[in-house]
Amino acid sequence: MHTSMNKAKFEVDKDKCTACGLCVKVCPGAVLSLEDGAPRIADFDAFGWNGCWKCQHCLAVCPVGAISILGKRPGDSLPPPVDAAKALDALIANRRSCRRYQRRNVDKAVIDGMLAQLANAPNGGNKQLVEFTLLDDMERTERFRAAARRRTEELAAQGVYPRGFDAASYADMKRRESTVRPDMLFCGAPHLFIPHAPLGAGEPVQDVLIAAAYFELLCASRALGAVMMTFPLDALENMPEVKALLEIPENHYAGVIIGFGHPEIRYARGAQRTLDASRIHRPEIQEV
Repeated sequence: MHTSMNKAKFEVDKDKCTACGLCVKVCPGAVLSLEDGAPRIADFDAFGWNGCWKCQHCLAVCPVGAISILGKRPGDSLPPPVDAAKALDALIANRRSCRRYQRRNVDKAVIDGMLAQLANAPNGGNKQLVEFTLLDDMERTERFRAAARRRTEELAAQGVYPRGFDAASYADMKRRESTVRPDMLFCGAPHLFIPHAPLGAGEPVQDVLIAAAYFELLCASRALGAVMMTFPLDALENMPEVKALLEIPENHYAGVIIGFGHPEIRYARGAQRTLDASRIHRPEIQEV
């Protein structure tokens, strides 16, 4: 094997390389070029916008598996899925917001497997700035739930409610604990997942919400229930001493909490929703 290397550990097996140039075309940092019949990587000061993005596009696109980078070898990559459209359509149609859970922990290996996949979630410039706060032990979740619930009730008694709620809507939320959800704050979920990212760097809002959507689908793919929640974040804004228990930096954006666990109720089939045509817009762009 003949190789060329730099700080990105970019290596080319020249015995395999066909000089097709695909790696050069997909490199978002524009640090690859074809020289003497093989791709080479330019010197750069730092990983990021003007250097290697660590995206591994070059490794993934090479049709003959000639490129390694960042210590990653093409033979260790997952192949493209077969008939992925049908599987993903079924997964999306069958995912439900779960508001009732079994009282048991999800195996840590399952949770760690889902977290590992979040490294593949899209994020601005592949900066990988999203962090994840996790209550993956039911006892810890219960302690947090109890503290938040106690303070929520104390504030309600003083006429202080989460954003968008008043006495009537708050009372209605509590009434639903006897029917739809056993816990108005966290839907009784044994585990909580909170993606968050630093403000002022990258695209924190978009990156956090994308990570949340991916995590919810990962839960669905493993037959776990999950529910996206914003109400508890609004409630926590009124109780900084309870919110501080999560140890999320104050300069981080956290737009959603996902409760997850083994569902108490399983659904037998997917929903049959249709997209109203009025929600689809195809503007005619005139030549300017």
